[in-house]
Amino acid sequence: MKTLILVVTASLATASAAANTAPTNDCTQILETLKASASPITQNANSYWQHRANFVSLNYGQARQAVPNALTVAGQEKSHGNALRAAMSNSLAIFNDQVTVALSQNCLSPTQLSAIVEPIIKHAKRVKFDKFPEDEGESSVNH
Repeated sequence: MKTLILVVTASLATASAAANTAPTNDCTQILETLKASASPITQNANSYWQHRANFVSLNYGQARQAVPNALTVAGQEKSHGNALRAAMSNSLAIFNDQVTVALSQNCLSPTQLSAIVEPIIKHAKRVKFDKFPEDEGESSVNH
């Protein structure tokens, strides 16, 4: 009987240690969900900056004189950009919730945190606060 208790205790301790050190099988799904929610943030951020650049060009650039009804088109660009900007807070909140889940399950290494999470949050916050990217390498829109 004592041998059985020792074997069960040892098995539970080994299983517990493995669970604490290794990511669970759910990590693959959690990371896929995280990456899936990151993609639209990046796409919407790039789209926002394109609408923003078009708006500025139509109001103040050469396009103002080259495009018929430039001010009307500029208003449409601004409206499209504002819709993307308004939705960004919700998208970022969902993404942050998913990051919290991934961290709580030990699914994100520090390298993954830097590579996946930080750039997405930076994109979203720049759109949210209408802060142009600092250099051209951070956005697909050429300024």
